[in-house]
Amino acid sequence: MKFSAVINSLTSCLFAASLISSVCAASSLPDLGGNGFSVITPDKEKQLGDVMMRQTRGSLPMVYDPLLDEYINSLGNRLVARSNDVRFPFKFYWVQDRNINAFATLGGNIASHTGTLAIADTESEFASVMAHEIAHVTQRHIARFVEAQSQKAPLTLAGVLGAIVLATVNPDAGMAAMMATQGAAQQSAINFTRSNEQEADRIGMQVLADAGFDPYAVPNFFRKLTEQNRFISQQLAFLQTHPLSQNRVSDTRMRAEQFPQRFVPDSQDFTLSKARVLARYHYNKKDAEQVFRKKLSEPGGNTKANQYGLAITLLDNGKLDQARKLIEQLLEKDEHNLYYVDVYTDILLGQKEYQLCLEMLEQQYLLRPNNQVVTLNYANAAMKSGGHHLAIHLLKSLLFYKNDNILAYDLLSDAYKALGDFGKYYEARADLAYQMANYPKAIDDLNEALNHLKPEQKLENRRLEAKKKQLQAEFNRLQRM
Repeated sequence: MKFSAVINSLTSCLFAASLISSVCAASSLPDLGGNGFSVITPDKEKQLGDVMMRQTRGSLPMVYDPLLDEYINSLGNRLVARSNDVRFPFKFYWVQDRNINAFATLGGNIASHTGTLAIADTESEFASVMAHEIAHVTQRHIARFVEAQSQKAPLTLAGVLGAIVLATVNPDAGMAAMMATQGAAQQSAINFTRSNEQEADRIGMQVLADAGFDPYAVPNFFRKLTEQNRFISQQLAFLQTHPLSQNRVSDTRMRAEQFPQRFVPDSQDFTLSKARVLARYHYNKKDAEQVFRKKLSEPGGNTKANQYGLAITLLDNGKLDQARKLIEQLLEKDEHNLYYVDVYTDILLGQKEYQLCLEMLEQQYLLRPNNQVVTLNYANAAMKSGGHHLAIHLLKSLLFYKNDNILAYDLLSDAYKALGDFGKYYEARADLAYQMANYPKAIDDLNEALNHLKPEQKLENRRLEAKKKQLQAEFNRLQRM
């Protein structure tokens, strides 16, 4: 399924300097100066982290791509399984940004820029960045940062958390925002966060090795970053948010030498995910086709990943016949590969071969009924062919297992709108607004849903009133925390 249009309709990249105000406005989080926040418990960290992540969704150009979502969460949780001091489930996300960076927020929420995967030469290099961010969370570096600030001045929680997010995405603006929010004393807090980088390096490398990746990827990745930084006028975002001193580079090199050197092959999911990122989120359509054609012509470059990347760019450039020929060749050797199935689905829909598309996706759905890649593609194909009731059934089943799926809510609202069921349409839009932490919008949409109910729909009226009351209570509770 092609998700770029959906992404653009759901999120927009705000100016960095405006992120603080959007974070504050979204939930009016309370003062941090009281004793209630002198220590952030794991439960409170998880609660705040969930709100913070939903705010981030509404403020940054997030990538809602189920294939990439499956990959990063599979990789991330493989690393989490080898980590100590895990206090809550982790979730991993993508931000569409060609700069190399990744960041962790409260509550086990970790995001990577698409540019980080695009630049990684090996899966171990990309995993090393994820392991580092996981270590920041398990060692509670961010929670301890917030606690430290609460003891210095009466600060607004929204200001502190917003500055953290902003600093990870736009370092210059983030540091300025922190200083503006908290005054010159904030400089010590910046030093406090930077002092934890070495600890995250040490623990992250151990986690990386325990999970079966190459620990030498850490110094290799650092070396790559420093070499790239020599040839550009502005410091790399990763080096601004993760300061890289010479001592730190030396420490990682010596620490890696304590592990036996081993060859760790890249997984197919890594190579295909990287090709997908390059084709859809890194290069423009015209350049992407040229890049992949060049890669395929080079010695050793005729790989499945490069063929897949070219198939995506051919599809996106409207060259459906060429794309179909290429993807069918890949499917002949691996008919259940969801990367290939996803592209083939879009080609068939573009050629209006709805029946063939639905038959293929039905078989995939029987094999993997709860897989978001299959379900979202199946629902989208059903809607394209007029099967809105089937799409609603599929999407509601998916949301039962994965109730924070942005694309599912968006498709669900479209399906209800097509059927003229505006009560359900506005309820689905309310659910989508809630996933962006936009409580006022969610409550307004529920009011619209109530306005579209018929007088005899008394049970539905009570249900929506209860849902609205629950949202208002949650919003009020956040304001009182």
